[in-house]
Amino acid sequence: MQKESVLQIMTDVRNLLLLQKEVFTIDEACSYTRYEKSYIYKLCSAKAIPHYKSPGGKAVFFKKDEIIDWMTSNPVKTKQDLNKAANNLLKSNKNK
Repeated sequence: MQKESVLQIMTDVRNLLLLQKEVFTIDEACSYTRYEKSYIYKLCSAKAIPHYKSPGGKAVFFKKDEIIDWMTSNPVKTKQDLNKAANNLLKSNKNK
C-alpha cells in the first residue's frame, strides 16, 4: 500500500471518529466546521458561537449539537420561498 493511501485511510478513520463525539476541543471544532483556529477564537471572544471553558479557563469546548444549530441558524431563502412570501404579501395588501 502506498504511503498516501495509508494517510488517507487514517484521515478518514479520524474523521469518522470525530463524527461520533458529542463534545469537541478547539482543534476538533476547527476540523468539523472547517474554520481556522484564529477565527473560532475570535468568535468565542465575541461570544458569537456557543462554547464552554474548562474550570481553569484555559481550554475551550464545544457541544456538537450546538455547533450544528449555530451553523444552520441563518438559512438563505430560496427563490421559491421569496416568491411565495411576495405573493402572500400582495394578496394580503389586496384584501385591505
